[in-house]
Formats: sequence, structure tokens, C-alpha cells
Amino acid sequence: MLNNNFKQKISSLQDKEQASLKNHNDTKQDFNIFTILRKTGEEVGLHSRFLAELLNRNASHKIADFQQLFIETVLNNAIATQEWNREKLSPKDDYSCEIEYSFRNSDHGRADIILKNKNNVIVVENKTYAFDQKGQLAKYYKACQELGYDDKNIYIVYLNRFGDDVSPYGQGNISNEDYGVISYKEDVFNFLKLCKAKVVDYPHIEQTIEQYINTVARITGQTRNAKMKQEYVVFLADENNFKTVYKLSQNFETIQKNIQNDMWDDLLAYLKERNLAFTFCDNQLSTYSQEKAVKQYFSGGSTKNKAKTYGICYKIVDKGDIEVYCYVELNHRLYYSVTLVEKDGVRLPEYPTDLEGFKDKVIALRKNWEGKNKKKNLGGIIYPQRPVNFKKPNANFFDIINEKSRKEWVAETADDVIQLINDVKSIS
Repeated sequence: MLNNNFKQKISSLQDKEQASLKNHNDTKQDFNIFTILRKTGEEVGLHSRFLAELLNRNASHKIADFQQLFIETVLNNAIATQEWNREKLSPKDDYSCEIEYSFRNSDHGRADIILKNKNNVIVVENKTYAFDQKGQLAKYYKACQELGYDDKNIYIVYLNRFGDDVSPYGQGNISNEDYGVISYKEDVFNFLKLCKAKVVDYPHIEQTIEQYINTVARITGQTRNAKMKQEYVVFLADENNFKTVYKLSQNFETIQKNIQNDMWDDLLAYLKERNLAFTFCDNQLSTYSQEKAVKQYFSGGSTKNKAKTYGICYKIVDKGDIEVYCYVELNHRLYYSVTLVEKDGVRLPEYPTDLEGFKDKVIALRKNWEGKNKKKNLGGIIYPQRPVNFKKPNANFFDIINEKSRKEWVAETADDVIQLINDVKSIS
């Protein structure tokens, strides 16, 4: 089914991806002061604040070139290529710059970034992920008029990730000729590259700008991962390549079912060899068919008579009329827990008050519980050392495809489950 050319191209892309990943890791690209201190898409606290710092001639860097580059390469380019009916600005003119500027009339809101001098005013409305506010551009326009600026000297700029036009709701009652649109993906990204080139003699500034460039890349899909995905897309867009992949995809669900069944089979066998007879079950710990559960997981459709989540369970100990179980569950991700079942087989939605002390001792066994407030699971849930996700396969998922690496993963995971069982037994 796969010709040599297809195999060679895929192999070449994989090699390129591995080389890119190695370079990314070797150069410590994940270290980024912006994303450490702020959320990647934070408009005011991150993006507006840093851009305003660059655009302020009198800011800590004391470099006028940044403001000049913005006017010359971003604003004037937008004026030349869009409906924006304004004269180009002189990059040599000096502008003051402020962030979150409050207009005299509070109804007009606050400008994310404003640059102004006695002749012109530039208002930047910054949108990374937030929705447009009603008539925001028109409000800014009116506010600038009230500051005494003529219409021809008012420059309203709508900045967003991909250069999408403002919605009519956000535009308000101004014409398309009264504002310009710029993007992070192209305009700001290219502007930052030019800024970086200006400060090669100041490594600390150069590296700070480089880190912000990487931050912009994250919100605009220009990261290493995004670029590699695009290369795969371009390759698969070829008609013959797409046909080949489509034929392969017809068997993808069957492959996934086999992988999951192999995982359960190996896990059950490993535990059985160690005298732990786990039973396949639904999320109420009632005996359930493994074949049926795995088939339903991938079938979609109605949830009637379907086990939404399922796994394997083992009774650890009795506590009076209550049975204490270890439950290994798959809910896209695989995890394990300690849970309670009544003698009649009904799983308890929460622990009885007389087992409060036992619950506290279970919690004390581990420091890696997650969801500690879940009363159904004493302590919470525990993910394997190498978590796997069947809905969104991660790097660890590929460890359970190959038989040798799967058995290593099973041993590693099952040993931790066994240790948890023994620890719970020791409480009693």
C-alpha cells in the first residue's frame, strides 16, 4: 500500500521533526519569562504592557527606534494597503505613550495603548482572545475628538492575532476609512524582528524581545509544533498521498481497539501472576465485558446501556459491611483509586462518616493524589508515572503500542497499583 517515495518523505519529515525537537530542547526554548509570570493570552498585563514599553521612547530602554519602526513598518503599511483614509505618519515625530489610558468621559472606556502628540493621536485596541465591546472603536474616535484632535489626525488601530476585521458590533458608527487593522501574526511579529535587530549590542534587551517573539508565536500558531504540523498538511494535501492516508485511516479504529485490548490483557495477566485477580468492570464496579466496553468506547452514538467509563477492580479488604476496592479506570486517561462498595454490590457515592479516619489514613499514603475532594474515591485518583490518553494520544501513549515497551509500562504501572493495595492493607 505504501510506495517507497511516500515512506521516504514521511521518514524525512520525522527526522526533521526530531532534529527540530532536539534543537528546541538543547537551546532551552521552553524557558520564557513572559509565560512564567503571565498567561500567554493576557491582553493588558502582558501584551499591551510590553508593546507599550517598546513604543515609549522614554521607557527603560530609551531607544527611539522602536517607535519609529512601528509607525513606519506597521501603521504606514496599513494605511497604504487598506481602506484606512489617513495620511502616512512621519516616523521622526515624537509621541508620548501610555497604557490603559482613561479618557475624560468614562463612557468611552480606556484605551489599551495610546500614542499622542500635539498634532496626532494613535489609539490601539488590543484583542488577543476577548470579544469586541459594543461600539468600542467609535467610542475611541469620539473621545479623541473631545481631546481636540481633527478627524484627519485620529488614527484608530484594531490589533488582533490574525488581522481579522472588527465586528460591526465593535466598530460602531464609524466608517471603514476611519480605522486600520493590524495583526500579531504578521505586523507585530515582523516589527519585533526588526526591533531585535536594532539591539544586538544589548543582549539583555535582545533576549527579552526574542522571548516575547516566542510568546507571540504561541498565540498565532507559529511555534515549532505548528510549523511541523503545517509541513505534514502540505505533504498530505497531495492527492495521491491523501488517498494513501485515507486508506490507512479506515483501519485506525481497529488498531486503537487492539492497542487498548492488549493493554488490558497485559495488565490483567501481570496482576494475576502476582495473585491479584482483578475483574473487568463498569464504573459501578459491576462485572462487565472487556470486548463490549472497548468496542463502545470507539463507537460513539447513544450512551444508553453503555459503560461511560470502565476498568478493572480488586477487593482489598472488608471494613464491616463495606468492601474496599482498588479500581483502575479509563476515562480517556487511565488512573487508579481506592473506592468503597456495599455488600450488595452498590458502589458508594461517598464514604460513610464512620470511615472518616480510614479515609484520612488512605490520603496520608501518597502525596500524588489528584481530586482530593472526590468523596467517591478515598484520597482522589492517581495517574501512572507515564500517563496515557486514548482520546488525545500523547508521547506516553506510543509506549503501549510496541509489545516490549508496553510490557515495561504495564510492569511500572501495575507495581505502583500493587504498592497502593499493600499500603491500604497495612492500614487494617
